[in-house]
Amino acid sequence: MMRRILATAGAVVALAGTINASAQEAEAEKEPALAEISVDGLGWWDNRQMRLALERLLGEARGEIMRANSVEDAVFLLMAALAEEGYLRPTVTTRITLQDGRRLEFQFDQELRTLLPRPMAAVRLDLEAKEGVRFLLEDVTVEGGGGAITPEEARLFFGGGEGFLVSSADRIYTPAKARAAAGRLEDELRRRGFAECVVEQETTLFDEATGDVRLRVVIRLGPRWRLGEISGPVDIPSGVEWPDLSRNRENVWNGGWQQDTAQAVRRAYYRAGYPDVSVRVRPTPGEVEADERQVDVEIAVTTGDKIAIGDIRFEGSPRTKVSVLRRRVGTQEGEPLDPQEMEQARYRLSRLGMFRRVDVAYEPAAPGVRDVIFELRNRPPWEASLLLGWGSYEQLRAGVELTQNNLWGRAHRSRLQVVQSLKGTRGDYTYTVPEIFGEQLDGSVQVFGLEREEVAFDRQEFGGSVTLRRPIPWINAEGRVGYTYQSLRNSDNVLTTREVDEEQTTVASLDLALTRDRRDNPLRPRRGYRWFGQVELAARQLGGEVDYQRAELGGSYHTSWGRGRWVHTGITHGVVLTEGASNDADLPVNKRFYPGGDSSLRGFQDGEAAPRGADGAFIGAKSYLLFNIEVEQALTRTWSAVVFFDALGEAARLADYPFDETLYSAGVGLRYQTLIGPVRLEYGRNLNPRPDDPSGTVHLSVGFPF
Repeated sequence: MMRRILATAGAVVALAGTINASAQEAEAEKEPALAEISVDGLGWWDNRQMRLALERLLGEARGEIMRANSVEDAVFLLMAALAEEGYLRPTVTTRITLQDGRRLEFQFDQELRTLLPRPMAAVRLDLEAKEGVRFLLEDVTVEGGGGAITPEEARLFFGGGEGFLVSSADRIYTPAKARAAAGRLEDELRRRGFAECVVEQETTLFDEATGDVRLRVVIRLGPRWRLGEISGPVDIPSGVEWPDLSRNRENVWNGGWQQDTAQAVRRAYYRAGYPDVSVRVRPTPGEVEADERQVDVEIAVTTGDKIAIGDIRFEGSPRTKVSVLRRRVGTQEGEPLDPQEMEQARYRLSRLGMFRRVDVAYEPAAPGVRDVIFELRNRPPWEASLLLGWGSYEQLRAGVELTQNNLWGRAHRSRLQVVQSLKGTRGDYTYTVPEIFGEQLDGSVQVFGLEREEVAFDRQEFGGSVTLRRPIPWINAEGRVGYTYQSLRNSDNVLTTREVDEEQTTVASLDLALTRDRRDNPLRPRRGYRWFGQVELAARQLGGEVDYQRAELGGSYHTSWGRGRWVHTGITHGVVLTEGASNDADLPVNKRFYPGGDSSLRGFQDGEAAPRGADGAFIGAKSYLLFNIEVEQALTRTWSAVVFFDALGEAARLADYPFDETLYSAGVGLRYQTLIGPVRLEYGRNLNPRPDDPSGTVHLSVGFPF
């Protein structure tokens, strides 16, 4: 029998007939090997994954030997995993090697009626699975619904997904999945007001030979529940502002409305200092009239005692100053205890970014008084992350990010990021200070450097900036204001304007930005919108050598269009002015616009869509207007196809504002959804290329384009 030998640090392990031990020497300890498990019949990768899963799930039941119960548990877990994948009639051959060297073999089917001999001491378990036929839904017939839900909507609850191409994984059938789908459909109908609805499902075909399954789903709606009279408690304590219990748009009673109403009443009592309040919303259904049932609602409240805040304590964070934490909490001792406000304080503490976890608890201090304890789990002082990405122009990007947390005990943070690609190098160091002049205002200082090979010149930018950020609650946006001082350089300039372009310029600017993001997912938007605006005002009076005004604004909108289909649109406009400058040649090359690329006009590489001079060389644009629209159709849960159209208007001179030249691209692409955004393979075809333009461009990139 194989065994692993563990030695204490500094001990010398010798292989001999005996091991001498003394008080001065540590004795080598032998740890018995665990019983071995192997899985076969599922393919190399799935065999390995299933073996690891069994070892993890069995836990302590897999010791030096495995008893009969543990072996049967392993077979059960393997059978359950196969059933989840639609293999409802598998068989498992179990080969067991006993401690005395004997080998036993048993057959198990889905009934699991095979019993193993007891007692048993197995040192090895070999499981060979035969999956059998896979059971898949071929059709789902829906009856009933009465217009409350379409048959197509109801079928989606039972499988098929939102994709145009439905894979076998989307059609897996198990009895448990079918019951769960019927339950979800019932929940949706009850949300629509049909509180008495019943969904029944039965199999009309279950082919043991082919695995084909057909379901019949019957929906019995019952009457729709409509809200009637709403009555509350007669005696409402002073300080409690009774909420406006607005009815929903269709005046429908459902469980969601009941929960929202109870929560609104609970919040009103919380604000007045009643943390133990309990609220019951009691519906009283009336008689059915015209397929509707009126529901009168009574709201009963048990207030509990009124509680004030005692001490506010912080545990588990000796590295952060209490004054910083108290400013984030906001409330003071003696104020009414509002659990909702304490949750908001917990969220504000989490936003500092210094803690892995923040919890809040309460302890009685005296009658009518409770202490509030925030339990904090610190992030490590240092964190390191590796960065990896791909873009069609820069191609492979790799880098490292180092973060130092909670400097000086004041929740300050510093971050160093260095990224190298095949086209350039960039790095920046940022020092962030939270709650400058109040909780909502954060400040940062940044030092940065960039060297990048552009299509018509080599770009170099070095400098630093000071920035203030704060949320703008009345428009639900984030605002930013800052000052930047930087040195802009260019080399290997082959632009048409190269004879008058300055090779090095010092720029000092005031930077303003405003952003609002209401997308459902910034990495994979399906619904919502985003807009932004940013202005860079450079002037000699600020310490630089040039005067210009550079502005960009734009937005995107995303919406669904049928089943598994979405429309994405984006528009961006940029302009750079030179008010106060002696001539247009003072405008730095680095600050002109160079459209084109996988997030711009997709018939071109980065910068290739810029205006061209009479000699065919590029000119940086001073104004551009970019429009993107694409239709995305899901193919499976992770794959989708897109058809897109991009339009660009641009001008090399402000006299031709907003544009005097237009370029158009159209194309198709495939996307694979990942945790960091879609991996995109796209081809853009130029519809009206100029003499030196490419006919089209292939892009491989990661991330949503706009």
